[in-house]
Parts: sequence; C-alpha cells; structure tokens
Amino acid sequence: MKRLLAFLGLMAACLAQDPLFLIKDFNLSQIIEDDFTPQRIAALGDDRFVLLDQNSNELVLISAGEILRRTGGFGQGGESFTEPVDLTVHNLQIWVCDRYENALKRFDYKLNFLGVDHIFSNEYDSFLPDLITADPFGKVLVFSQQYGQLLSLDNSNQSLIDLNQYGMEGGCTIDLKTDNYGNIALLSCENEITLFNRFGRKSKMSLVHIKDPIQILTWSNNWVVINSMGEIESTNGKVNVLPLREDETVLDGDVYFEHIIILTDQRILVIKK
Repeated sequence: MKRLLAFLGLMAACLAQDPLFLIKDFNLSQIIEDDFTPQRIAALGDDRFVLLDQNSNELVLISAGEILRRTGGFGQGGESFTEPVDLTVHNLQIWVCDRYENALKRFDYKLNFLGVDHIFSNEYDSFLPDLITADPFGKVLVFSQQYGQLLSLDNSNQSLIDLNQYGMEGGCTIDLKTDNYGNIALLSCENEITLFNRFGRKSKMSLVHIKDPIQILTWSNNWVVINSMGEIESTNGKVNVLPLREDETVLDGDVYFEHIIILTDQRILVIKK
C-alpha cells in the first residue's frame, strides 16, 4: 500500500513541475586529476566550491573552474584525515566530519587548517559521527548512524534527538539538514522525512515519492529531496528533473542563496528556478 501511494503521489507531482534553469556548469575532467574523485561538495559561492574525496581523504578548493588548493590525505594529525565522511560550511569555516577520529576539523575559505573539535559523549566512548549540519543559531549538529543519536556540539553530554525513542533505526538515516528556523529534517532509507523542531521535538513525518533519495536540502523555503537520477521532489508536492546527461549520476548537493549546487560524477551544476 505504501508503494502504491508513493507511485500515485509521484504521478500527481510530475504534473505540477516548475522549470529549472542551468546557470552554469563545470566539467570535472577539465579541472581535477583522475586520482581525485569527489563524493561531497560544499558551496562557498556560485563558482567557488570545496570538494571532498572520501577515498583519498583530500579536500580541493575550486574557484571559477580552477583548483586553488588541494590538501588533506591519510593521517591523524593537523589537516589530514582518517575517515572523512561529510562536510558543511558554518561561521565562515569549512567543517569536515572525521568519523574514525570522532572529531570535526575546521578550515578557512582558503583551506588553511584552523583546528579540531573532538566530540565527547557521556554515553559512548566514541560517538562515530556520520553526518554534520549547522543551524542558523550557531549550533553544529552531528549524527551517528550506529547509535541513532543527534548531538549538538555545544552540549554533547545529552542527545538532542534519540531515534531509539521512536523505534527508528539510525543506520537507515541517509541525510539530515536544518532550515532557516532551526527545524531539523532527517531523510530515511524508507523514503520518509521526519521533522523535528530546533529543540529536538518530533513534529511531522511525510512520504517521499521519488525512488531512492540520497539527500535532503532546504531551498526556496521548501524541503527538497534529490535522488541519484536527478529527480528533485519538494514537500509542496512538485517534482522536477535536473538537466543531466544520459550517463550522469548525482552524488551530492548544496544550496547557496537561491542557487542549488549539484555534484555529479562528471560536473558541478549551478541551478536556479
């Protein structure tokens, strides 16, 4: 029944599309070398990006289609990483979540290393963070799929959200983001969005209709969900399709003001409604 409702919802949503406009794109093959294959992106502007390669443990700063700096690598000290899994932009800094080190490493907009913040939890010796985001009130939030808990870095002694209280599995959580009001959205592998207010109280659940979503973002005052095939579904019921090439796959995305920035296995796309 859930699959049938999702299919009917998707068909209805496809009839109410708004056009998406490709403002510019950057071919990765013309910018980066073959040994760097990014899976994550953070937007510093509509032509300035930080890319994370989880395989080489490296960061690359790109501006106007050119590499300005490449840093990182395997290691446990300074600007190197052991298991970088996610990144975000917050307070004019780039925060990289290093799961194995149980830490967040901070860089400035030129990828100069600024410092490291270790995650301490009274309940777990190692929290093993998988996802990171920040709210508009200055809080950095980290989520552990293994333990199903969301911590605020300024008060990691007590979980802000504990999915175990709701019978939900942390390992099924694909992504999380906050909106301009501090509300928190968790995207699950069961095609569901669970919303919490800024204080961690559960407020709403909704069904995602597109197949196999990989990311949730807040864009144009709406929650939007993206899948690897380039479909974008908004919580207002509209579905759009990104202008992808036939053999192109979406890996990650970010939002910079009115633009949505999409990282694929071939390009960086800057999209506007």
